[in-house]
Amino acid sequence: GGFSSGAMGDGLRRIDWDISKLPVFEKNFYMEHPAVSKRDEQHANEWRRDNEINVIGRGVPKPVMTFEEASMPEYVLKEVLKQGFTKPSPIQSQGWPMALLGRDMIGISATGSGKTLAFLLPAMIHINAQVFPYGFLALVNIIFVRAVSYSSI
Repeated sequence: GGFSSGAMGDGLRRIDWDISKLPVFEKNFYMEHPAVSKRDEQHANEWRRDNEINVIGRGVPKPVMTFEEASMPEYVLKEVLKQGFTKPSPIQSQGWPMALLGRDMIGISATGSGKTLAFLLPAMIHINAQVFPYGFLALVNIIFVRAVSYSSI
């Protein structure tokens, strides 16, 4: 015996993807903190240069310098601070605003630089905000993408 996929999918039915019947899939959870708003673009660019961060695209948000500036829900902020972190790493500082905005992003950084939290915290916020089953499907997709990214390092 072995596995045969000969009839796989025979019982599936065609799905009517009527957009008007689907629940809204919220993607933007970022609110720029007043301290971030006060910083000019030149300051953001100098910070990026000093931290070896390259950004390409339009409407790239300015980096956040503290966890409080990241506009994360209180339940997330509380847990991060409880772990003893003092400030976001550079990839978190630039990555969180991008991810919380629901924007596409590729982040490349050294091992131990905080990539996992840069990726995972916004992912949890996005997942928790979605209507079932979409939050669950997002979680499955995120786990798959994360696993693929680990396997290609």
